[in-house]
Amino acid sequence: MKLPNGVDVMLDQYREPIIKGEGVTDSERYLASIAEKTFLNLWSYPNPYRDQKSDVKAIGKELCDLLVVCDRHIIIFSEKSIAWPSGEPRVAWGRWVKSAVRDSVKQLKGAERWLKEHPDRLFLDKFCKVQFPISLPSMENASIHRIVVVKGASDICRKHHGGGRGSLIINPGIQGDDHWPIDVNDNTPFSIGDIDPNGGFVHVLDEITMDIILGELDTIRDLTDYLTKKEKFFRSGHMPLVKGEENLLAYYATRINDDGEHEFVANESGEFLVKEDEYREWVSNPRYLAKKEADRISYLWDELISSFASNMLNGTSIVLDGYDFEMKRNEIAVRYMALEHRFRRRSHGEAVLGALREGARRDRFFRLMIPLEDSSDNETAFFILVLKYPDFIDNYEKYRQVRTRTAEVYAKGVLVKFPYLKRVVGISREPPEQGHGVSEDIVFAEQYDWSDEDRDDIQKECNEIGVLQGQLVPRTLEGQEYPEVEEIVLEFAHESSSGQRMNRRQRRAQKAKRRKKT
Repeated sequence: MKLPNGVDVMLDQYREPIIKGEGVTDSERYLASIAEKTFLNLWSYPNPYRDQKSDVKAIGKELCDLLVVCDRHIIIFSEKSIAWPSGEPRVAWGRWVKSAVRDSVKQLKGAERWLKEHPDRLFLDKFCKVQFPISLPSMENASIHRIVVVKGASDICRKHHGGGRGSLIINPGIQGDDHWPIDVNDNTPFSIGDIDPNGGFVHVLDEITMDIILGELDTIRDLTDYLTKKEKFFRSGHMPLVKGEENLLAYYATRINDDGEHEFVANESGEFLVKEDEYREWVSNPRYLAKKEADRISYLWDELISSFASNMLNGTSIVLDGYDFEMKRNEIAVRYMALEHRFRRRSHGEAVLGALREGARRDRFFRLMIPLEDSSDNETAFFILVLKYPDFIDNYEKYRQVRTRTAEVYAKGVLVKFPYLKRVVGISREPPEQGHGVSEDIVFAEQYDWSDEDRDDIQKECNEIGVLQGQLVPRTLEGQEYPEVEEIVLEFAHESSSGQRMNRRQRRAQKAKRRKKT
């Protein structure tokens, strides 16, 4: 955010910044940095603590290596970097998997148990003075995912298999203690199945697949959708042996169910066949490259989220007169922005960029991004309000108050006009390059059981300042997650069977998921 000209920095409003852990080891710090890109900084916390202090040391105990909390989603990470031990493969694997995986699972179970029993006893510092800043969901509604990240076996795995990327094999036939049998001859080196078949599912990522999974599924929504569907698929009895999580991801990413969502879909014969080169074919397909190019605009949405989140964490978000700040309340608006998946963020980025360009030519411009009523994901709408800083207002804070209150009127007006919505999030700012600098404000409003008097008052407010007058001009935004391309690279001389070609019903379903009124 560029500080507007003539603005009092209002240092008296600044709060103590929230200091997060950074990870203790190099590998923990790397995990934290990757996670922050995927989940953004307001929802990922390395090395949180529980106030379960011992008599010897008056400090808390580390809960886990990384905790992600966003809305109903909780992701618990345990990371282990274990050097490969000596011995022939079956013996060495047995030692390594116990140290790397079994011990991590114990940490995950302890962390989950603590969160369920003591959700209010979670801290950012080892002295347990700084409370965890984000509200945890109720455990009845929480969706908890457990991820073990293990490092130290990839090079040996690559040599063992005579090539490949060195990622671990996913073998659903291995259950529980079969991963570390008493007789080492029963070991299945470099293979992972269902670690805790009678408990919550545990995902195991290695140093190869961690980067791929968190890099490709780089929103909280995209990752948790994948984890949820993978858990269900794994325990359905249909999961085949998969040579590397990256190939499972590619299979998922290139298949769409009849609702327009990514899914583990069987082929025409009812089989689930995940090829050994599924990932290579996916990332070298021209449509994958076209998707990456089309996604570039979506990171404008990420930049807006990061701007609000960083100011909240750093204690530098300015609160206007008549308002107050509380992290657990103010985080909610930005959270709903973060819950949008990458494909939807693409249309949001396009809408925001277009609104900024249009706003540069007008005194006020409003753009509403709203799901259709009959869509499956129709609860949250977003808007951007671009309002010029008029010359007759000589106080920037006064202008900002006018802008925020105008945005609040828009928010209430939208909820009344579209009663199927549950909430609306609005962003307001001045147009780019106006010359005064730039600031952004965010408003959040939830649906309410409006009385006739409430509706009349809201309509009166709208009329007084010219908000939502007349008909909104709809503009449908359509597109494909994997855009069609005109040129095909020479390596692909045959029709791919990877599932990237969708039938007409699936194409329509995916377009409907993205479609917006503006």
